[in-house]
Amino acid sequence: MISVLPWLLVLLVGIAVVVLLLNLRRTEEQVAPFRQRCDEINAELQYYRTLLNHVMESLQDAVLLVTAEGVITSANPAAIRLFGEGLLGQTLLQRTLCYDLNLLLTRCVQTCRPQHSELQLNHPLSRTVFVRILPLPTALDAAEAMYLAVFTDISALRRLEQVRSDFVANVSHELRTPLASIRANAEALLQSPPDDYAIQRRFLETIVQQTERLTRMTDDLLVLAKAEARPIPQTQEVNLQDILRSLVEQLGPQAEQANVAVKVEVPTDFAVYAQRDQLEQILWNLIDNAIKYNRHGGEVVVRARKTSEGSEIVVEDTGIGIPHTHLERVFERFYRVDKARSRAKGGTGLGLSIVKHLVESHGGRVWVESELNVGSRFGVVLPDSRIEPVETAAAS
Repeated sequence: MISVLPWLLVLLVGIAVVVLLLNLRRTEEQVAPFRQRCDEINAELQYYRTLLNHVMESLQDAVLLVTAEGVITSANPAAIRLFGEGLLGQTLLQRTLCYDLNLLLTRCVQTCRPQHSELQLNHPLSRTVFVRILPLPTALDAAEAMYLAVFTDISALRRLEQVRSDFVANVSHELRTPLASIRANAEALLQSPPDDYAIQRRFLETIVQQTERLTRMTDDLLVLAKAEARPIPQTQEVNLQDILRSLVEQLGPQAEQANVAVKVEVPTDFAVYAQRDQLEQILWNLIDNAIKYNRHGGEVVVRARKTSEGSEIVVEDTGIGIPHTHLERVFERFYRVDKARSRAKGGTGLGLSIVKHLVESHGGRVWVESELNVGSRFGVVLPDSRIEPVETAAAS
């Protein structure tokens, strides 16, 4: 009897193990669908997480995730470009130094409603932004809630609006001046003695001069409007010296009157790919300005050379020069360094802007160097490649 007892214990243990294994197998079979579902959910979460990351990275708007206290917990690449590195852990106020932005977040936290406003941010860079702050229902406790701050950089839009406003104001001013002069002289002409031809002639000459000024301005505005549309010009290989020879001949009387020598130091076979009429317009404006704003007895030199970018044409003068503070704006419409001198010279303030837009329509660029009371150098770089007309390109 005693010898049978160990075998009974072994048998009981074996039965218990078998039962346990059967239960484990049954449990595993029951758990398997849940495990599979968990794997599917994890894969789905990973997919949506990856998708969200791609969306956030592709957004042009800056997106920040912040707490109720304004602490930044997440930022997309656009936000890093706008605000700089090291955003995480800082507050909106620390990063932007904008109390209006902090007030907008506070209002969103208190009302639990989306808030938006256009703000001027001056730190770390000066920017005009449209801000939207939205509460996210991620926590039951309002103190633990998160908020989405979206920044749309509208600085370029506001600059364009300012340029348009300035353009309208400048056009109105530039047109008003000659029109007022024409009207004043016409009224004086009507009231002048009918037999005083000298006075009448003086009034009529002024009217003609102001009318010519209006004509030049309207012509330049039309050229500028076409240039700003940036139609792709049909370029061809043109001989630069032929064009310069013609321009120097046309501008000869003006140069002679100003006692300015115009020299062309360009190889006879120097070829440029450009639309001929537009290239003449570019060079005319540059040489005309170099003569107008030169000193008595000065000179204008036109040079050209080949560079890695293409053909570079430089117009250099020994004139009054341009202060460095004005160099960045000389290609703006109606911008004048010396308004009184420019108007006295008959300038419309559009010549350099026309040059810039015509050159850029060719795929080139313009540059300027100047030293006050020494002279200026205006450079034009045009690519050495032919631009075919749109119809030909489409047909090919």
